[in-house]
Amino acid sequence: MTIVQRMKAKLPESMKARDAVQTQFLRYWMAQLTKSDGTEVSDDDAIKKMRGILKEAKTGRTTFSAEELDLIRQWIPPSLEPDEIVALLAPVADQIKGAPKDGMAMGIAMKALAGRPVDSDDVKAAVAALRG
Repeated sequence: MTIVQRMKAKLPESMKARDAVQTQFLRYWMAQLTKSDGTEVSDDDAIKKMRGILKEAKTGRTTFSAEELDLIRQWIPPSLEPDEIVALLAPVADQIKGAPKDGMAMGIAMKALAGRPVDSDDVKAAVAALRG
């Protein structure tokens, strides 16, 4: 079941409970995650979009309330912790250390972590720690 399908299933129960914040949240995200032709975006794209909102909120530039941000966190898998990221980068640590530029090292790290729920700021910190 996709994220949008789960949201559609949760909407009637939210409406029955008269939870205005959650109902509005679900309607907003169902609209955001549905293309103009009626098809849904992939779960990966949906998670990427939601993570982008959370990252934006860290800078303080968001129109979402704290309650709405908490709801977003409930719909996406948690990011890996920095120590887990360092452990996953161990097989490519020599390549990261040997990269001539930080951007290249970051690219190596992101390829090694592809498909895993990570925050780019945590990866950047892990790469900096590995490079010394």
